[in-house]
Amino acid sequence: MHIALAPFRLAAGITEDDLVAASYDFEREFVRNQAGILSRTLLRDGEGGYADLVFFEDLAVIERVVEAERNSDVCAAFFSIMDGADEHRVYEVIKSYDPGQSPTP
Repeated sequence: MHIALAPFRLAAGITEDDLVAASYDFEREFVRNQAGILSRTLLRDGEGGYADLVFFEDLAVIERVVEAERNSDVCAAFFSIMDGADEHRVYEVIKSYDPGQSPTP
């Protein structure tokens, strides 16, 4: 499993309500149609920043989704409300711990 973390700030004149509405459209019209995306969470920090956290089956899915984003109007609309949206980091999950389960080495 791989995780992409994309931090950003809102573009000038964009409100958090605008972000949530655009995020909903992005989720409904794009993300839900991409095989291999396991989950997605929109985050807010305490300093005016935001991030999109997306869990993918593997690195190949990330590459395919990034390519599909380039040709999507809903993606363009979602990314246009962000400042710094072109920067993201990808992490490979090396161990996951679930609440209620005993950790194993």
